[in-house]
Amino acid sequence: MSAVSLTMEGSIGLLGGTFDRLHDGHRALILGTSLECDHLQIHVTSDAMITNKGPLIQDIDTRLNQLQEMLVQESINASLHVLHDRYGPAVSLEKSSVIGCTEETLSSCEEINKIRIEGGLSPLRIVKIGHILDEGGHILSSSRIRSGIVDQNGKFWLSNSETTLDYSMPKILDEELKQPMGKLFPGPSEDPSIAMNLALKSISDEIKIIAVGDVTVFSLQIANREAWISVIDGMTHRKKWDKFEQIEMDEKLLINAKNPPGMLTNSIFKACSAAISQSENVTIFVDGEEDLVPIPLILMAPLGTILLYGQPNEGLIVREIDIPAKTRARRFFDSFVVRGPS
Repeated sequence: MSAVSLTMEGSIGLLGGTFDRLHDGHRALILGTSLECDHLQIHVTSDAMITNKGPLIQDIDTRLNQLQEMLVQESINASLHVLHDRYGPAVSLEKSSVIGCTEETLSSCEEINKIRIEGGLSPLRIVKIGHILDEGGHILSSSRIRSGIVDQNGKFWLSNSETTLDYSMPKILDEELKQPMGKLFPGPSEDPSIAMNLALKSISDEIKIIAVGDVTVFSLQIANREAWISVIDGMTHRKKWDKFEQIEMDEKLLINAKNPPGMLTNSIFKACSAAISQSENVTIFVDGEEDLVPIPLILMAPLGTILLYGQPNEGLIVREIDIPAKTRARRFFDSFVVRGPS
């Protein structure tokens, strides 16, 4: 697959990798290596080679398309190729002279040179590119992005300092927040199991679920499907719900929070953060109102998590937490008004 391959003349440089969730660290690696050669070949790991890395790795077409867009934007003389084995053409391509790497992949480049020398070829000049650090001082990586902590530029979706404050929702968001944030599965309010059963058919058993709202949590339990994080407040339609006592909760895994209507408090941020850090299923009980809690949960949760919540008088909303979901949640949060530290 070609990208911005203006010419194949001159020195050829090589890069290999998965390039999942293309980020600033990838950009630095590509740009840095491209400066050391006339033409850069980027070999992208095939889908068949990454089955052991988990289901959240983007497919080869998505990764290639993202790379191609980046190469066009940066006007880099490069071509894209699919890598089907560990070393690809690096051990046999006679015309290549440079190979790029990071500290983690340096040993692989050294192995490649050893094989080249044994085969009678000249070793490649190894160009080691330094890491880009994210806002937390960690190496910016695809795994950090998949964990939901930072975006592809290394910026926190929600910083620790922001969670020390209380916020109130501006009136301007009233109508927009009433609109579904995901796919609506319709069903009558008097029988929420209809919408729930429809929704669960679309969700793999391996995927973690965050359920917000008493009716949603209870319906999920009736369907014998576990929620990783359940958020309840004992209310529905702003009135006490008579079936609240039937919701199953483990007191050892119960997190209490205070969050008045129309607000996001330091208390709810702490509760969401504590829940996200748990591998076991947990319940957040909100003294106040849980309507706005999806916003911090979306900002904190790993990519690929599913959010379930009820849409009044319409049914159930299913939203996969992906980059667009986090971007939208961040846009909402940026409109909130700071009330001060708790």
